[in-house]
Amino acid sequence: MSHDLQALARRLERAQALQNERFNLAAGGQSLPVGGGYAHFRGEGHPLNQALGLTEAITESELSSVEAFLGAPTVLELSPGAHASLWPLLAQRGYRLHQFQQLWTRPLEGVEPTLPLVGIRLVRSEEAVMYSRITCAAFLERDDWQELDPPFLTPLSVPDAWGFLALVDGQPVAGGMLGIVEDIALFSGDGVLPRHRGRGLQKALIQARLAFARARGCELACASTAPGTPSQRSYEACGFRVAYPKVEMARG
Repeated sequence: MSHDLQALARRLERAQALQNERFNLAAGGQSLPVGGGYAHFRGEGHPLNQALGLTEAITESELSSVEAFLGAPTVLELSPGAHASLWPLLAQRGYRLHQFQQLWTRPLEGVEPTLPLVGIRLVRSEEAVMYSRITCAAFLERDDWQELDPPFLTPLSVPDAWGFLALVDGQPVAGGMLGIVEDIALFSGDGVLPRHRGRGLQKALIQARLAFARARGCELACASTAPGTPSQRSYEACGFRVAYPKVEMARG
């Protein structure tokens, strides 16, 4: 691996870990610092229980502490910036490949810092439940979001983080998050209700967040997607290019 790629991975993994730490604490979760990043725990069986941002060496004892903290399954999100000593340790302890991701980036030079786009607006603090229901319904491939009980609420009181909504005929039908950490714009939580897909709403949400981040002095944007998904195509269409692959490793 080139030194430049490793340096980029370490920078981006740190930013993502710090943003997740903000959201975890705002949601009442617990955190365990490890390997330059964090293990986050929100309750038994919670889908966001995982460790990420692991770019420093980790001992077997530290990994055992993470496993006890997170419980089963123990999920680690890893990048090319992970310390080389971690891989044989995971093999010894029976970790398996859980899933792949791609990390996408684009420079913000040349992005016009203007907003809002028509049909895109910021989420208000009192709309946290509505926003979480819409994005969760999109993930579950459902259009009937009004009565949905999402497995977690997206905190909207996190410093340097904003939710965005896309509206059709005045009704919210899609959303996405933006966080800023150390001049890096972090895109996450994109979701469009199934019956409204194919209208370019995710691309509009991406473009609005790019302009918003540029207006706040960010120099680089990044996002993670599963390979070969519509989200990947939307980010590529908005000028993002793949920076490196990521893997989630799991045990138990």
